[in-house]
Amino acid sequence: MTTDIRNARFYVLEQDDPSTATDAIPVSFEEAFKEAEKLTASGRAVHVLYTEEATQTQLTRFADAGIRTSLAPQG
Repeated sequence: MTTDIRNARFYVLEQDDPSTATDAIPVSFEEAFKEAEKLTASGRAVHVLYTEEATQTQLTRFADAGIRTSLAPQG
């Protein structure tokens, strides 16, 4: 079975916001990256959760921008 990277979903969470991953709306990589960059530029602490379909290149772009990421909980 081949993984389709178009199925990758990202959840942008602000660390000072009490919302959880279940409250977050899943978005595409480009949407998540733009939002995370915008929030980070304004001085907010951001954490991006991603699904297992995310590529190493996408995760590297977050890392290069100083944006923390981790695998979204499954289930």
